[in-house]
Amino acid sequence: MAIEYLLAAFEIWGILICSGIGIYFFVVRKINNRADIVMCIMQFVTAATLTFDVGVVISEGVDEPWAKIVFKGSMIATMLLQYLMVALFVGFIKYLARAGKTSTVIATFTYYFAAGCAIVSIISAKYTNWYYFIDEENVYHRMPYYNVALILIAVLYILVITQIIVCAKRLLIKQIISLFLYVTIPVIMVVLQVVLKPGIGLTNIGMSLSLIIIFIVNNARITILEKELNKKVLQQNMVLLNQNRVIAEKKDEIENLQLNMVITQMQPHFVFNVLNIIYYLCAKDTKLAQTAIDNFSNYLRTNIDSLVSDDLAPFNKELEHVKNYLDLEKLRFDDELEIEYDIGPSDFHIPMLVVQPLVENAVKHGIAKSPNGGKVIIRTVEDFENFYIYVVDNGVGFDPNKSRAYDGRSHIGIDNVRFRIEKRVNGELDIFSTKGKGTTAVITIPKLPGEKSKVKPDDDGDEDEKGAAKE
Repeated sequence: MAIEYLLAAFEIWGILICSGIGIYFFVVRKINNRADIVMCIMQFVTAATLTFDVGVVISEGVDEPWAKIVFKGSMIATMLLQYLMVALFVGFIKYLARAGKTSTVIATFTYYFAAGCAIVSIISAKYTNWYYFIDEENVYHRMPYYNVALILIAVLYILVITQIIVCAKRLLIKQIISLFLYVTIPVIMVVLQVVLKPGIGLTNIGMSLSLIIIFIVNNARITILEKELNKKVLQQNMVLLNQNRVIAEKKDEIENLQLNMVITQMQPHFVFNVLNIIYYLCAKDTKLAQTAIDNFSNYLRTNIDSLVSDDLAPFNKELEHVKNYLDLEKLRFDDELEIEYDIGPSDFHIPMLVVQPLVENAVKHGIAKSPNGGKVIIRTVEDFENFYIYVVDNGVGFDPNKSRAYDGRSHIGIDNVRFRIEKRVNGELDIFSTKGKGTTAVITIPKLPGEKSKVKPDDDGDEDEKGAAKE
């Protein structure tokens, strides 16, 4: 019985694979033609056939009422499904090749012939015991007319070969070879069955194996054809759009080069400042330094994609950048740095890395230079037309009338932020400062048509707040 259980294990794998392929058609591949429908049905029918074969193995020789029912039912079902599988396969070849009348005639004859074989099998198994006999101990015995069943199966396989030959002109070489495997592999299994004489049929295992190979060959071909078709469609669209896009593409190319240069400048600048924080903490407090390194590694791990991309990002993602940065700065300044988040609207998109440089300037040039430290406030508000992001500090401030070259601040990051806000979202960056009182940076992001609320510009006081910042 060891070999029977080994073959049953193979059949269980076949059940899982064939069922998986059938489900694949519904979930991933989607059924879009008759060949797909038949292939899907064949996979499930094959899984059912293998299931009944397993039922034969586990119930044969078991002298229990349930085993006798399972054994007899599984034997009849297996035989009937074998005929059904061959008939379905002939139809699959017809639909795969989209062949003409001759192929239809062969398929129709196969359907009726298989149905007749099934009727004969039922009568034989239930009333005459021509093919096989099940004794009182629930053991299967082949009868003299069992070869008639093999002859009927052989006739069906001849019809399969004929159908393949008729449809060969409409099929690829790989398809023809894979279809012939549906005949050759089961024949090889029959030979092995004669040699090994196991108590379980090998034909169904061969049919399932060949069907899996056919699926792989045809699905790979369909995938390649879809890719080629998509490629051709894309190429045609590109040709049609090319004349209208030449000038725009050249302009975008120049702007993208500028934006990429901006990103390249900003990334090392940020990393340099964080490393300075860690360097400072190594001398001041080693445990805090370890915490800073951990925070920095987490930041890099979760946000590296943002650092190398210039796509628009949700504001909440940018806020996460800011919080990570301020957590590191908080380790350095401790109670000298107070942070307040007053976040109103957040469901909008902005260019990446436009808020963090403003916060960095507020800390480095505002709070750090103040003897008593200070507070940084990050606030968002909105009106009917725009979203506003405020970065406010009560640090040392600067004289806006003084030349930028002598105010002690680095304006490369600020200029980059302003450039990217203007180019990407048609927004604005305004900076207002009073020496000795602090600085307010305001990012204005115009709303898209679908984002405009029913609130009028003057109802929430945002315009007044922005004007007050200027004063």
